[in-house]
Amino acid sequence: MNPSRKLILLSLVLLAGCAYEAPRLQPNRAAPQHIAEKGLWSVSDKFEYAVAISGRRVDDSALRDYLQQTSCRVAGPFCDAIRTYPITAPDFNASMSPNGFMQVWTGLLLRAENEAQMASVIGHEVMHYVERHSLERLETTRRTANLAMAAQFGLLLGGIYGVQSGPVSINLGDVTSLVAGGYLASYSREHEEQSDREGLELIRKAGYATAEASKVWQNLIAEQEECDLPRPAALLASHPASKNRMKYLEQMAAGMSGGETGEERFLAVVLPHRATWIRAELAQRSYCRIKVVLERLLKQGANPGELYYFLGEVHRLRGDEEENDLSQAIDYYRKAIPAHGAPVEVHRELGLALRRAGRTAEARTAWQEYLRLSPQAEDAAWVRHYLEKL
Repeated sequence: MNPSRKLILLSLVLLAGCAYEAPRLQPNRAAPQHIAEKGLWSVSDKFEYAVAISGRRVDDSALRDYLQQTSCRVAGPFCDAIRTYPITAPDFNASMSPNGFMQVWTGLLLRAENEAQMASVIGHEVMHYVERHSLERLETTRRTANLAMAAQFGLLLGGIYGVQSGPVSINLGDVTSLVAGGYLASYSREHEEQSDREGLELIRKAGYATAEASKVWQNLIAEQEECDLPRPAALLASHPASKNRMKYLEQMAAGMSGGETGEERFLAVVLPHRATWIRAELAQRSYCRIKVVLERLLKQGANPGELYYFLGEVHRLRGDEEENDLSQAIDYYRKAIPAHGAPVEVHRELGLALRRAGRTAEARTAWQEYLRLSPQAEDAAWVRHYLEKL
């Protein structure tokens, strides 16, 4: 790009700095007032309806009520304007639409360790809504695009600072690269910092332990780094995180003592669903990611038998000989059996792994125990057939 064109483009960025700043929503007056915002709400209303009747919405009134109650506790006076839906999706994410419709993914519920961690994400999303960040980004993008189009046709900045006057031919792609890669990215960071700061204050007022907020991001980044993932988790893709940001959250929380984690309430609602959500993650074949999650949840200590069983499943399904997966699967199944929360299926899978390892006598014992504990299982006939073959 030659210096003249670059100077013009940078001038456009400065003009675009007069970005639209929306006044924050007021309690009991949450309604679109800006013409562009009305369009955003209209699209969001249609999307909310589609989600509400879709099969991705978790069909459990207890879970839905719990999420709604937690959202209301965090949102305070904005409670009546917010609707929260649990969505079946095996990744960590939550999102807030401009009309007050919030999605909380099951991958988030699986990875969160307590109610305070979940509430910290909800508080962050609530502040995106209250501060009307969707409208601000839409308007900033629209105004920037208008300026770019003006420059494209030579209508602006024809002769400033010694640039030759007259029509100027500027590649629209150059404008987009400078603005979107610089100005708009910075603007997005401002939104994230504001939502971090004000969201943390929300959960403090709601009585939660603010120190839990940084742990959410720390765990996600650790999952990303340990597995060397080619793409980030959904929340990291839409809410860029860094170690500096984690430190910032820690420092803010350090001045906010007290608060509860709500772990007991959280686990009471989540544990009945956890096996289903883990199976959904296994179906994605992201074995490293789910292994990291399971190992971390084991430290929490809730239903370790279930977690050991699924760690065995990770190794059995991955089946990497170099990683000695078959032997590790057998070890985890054996750890699961005496531990609290182990599913009866652990005996069946142990039998499969032992048979594959050529340990037929042990496989027979495992399958016999499975049939003893679950004689009416749907696959009982299949297991008896394998016993006869042994």
